[in-house]
Amino acid sequence: MLRYIDVEDMAQILDALFSSGVLIPAIWLSLGLATAWFLLSAKRVVPLTTKEAETLWKVHKQQMQCNADGWREIVRNEKIVGFECECGHKHIQKKHIITINA
Repeated sequence: MLRYIDVEDMAQILDALFSSGVLIPAIWLSLGLATAWFLLSAKRVVPLTTKEAETLWKVHKQQMQCNADGWREIVRNEKIVGFECECGHKHIQKKHIITINA
């Protein structure tokens, strides 16, 4: 049989959660984990030199056995941030905002 929870029952449940001392630390822990996940997964675009972009393109050609003869620079804010191969492959150089060196 389905029983609806009225306002008084809900107030008792919330009172029990707050008085037990479990809810507040759980909320802070969840917030901390979400913040850590965001900071560790966030990335930013890093500029490249033309030579670095060409080297990355050559590595792409070797590893993927690509038959394309050329590539073009991907530019953002007047800086080279990656390349696009004639085969359609795009590479944009990204770096984590926060890096942990082990």
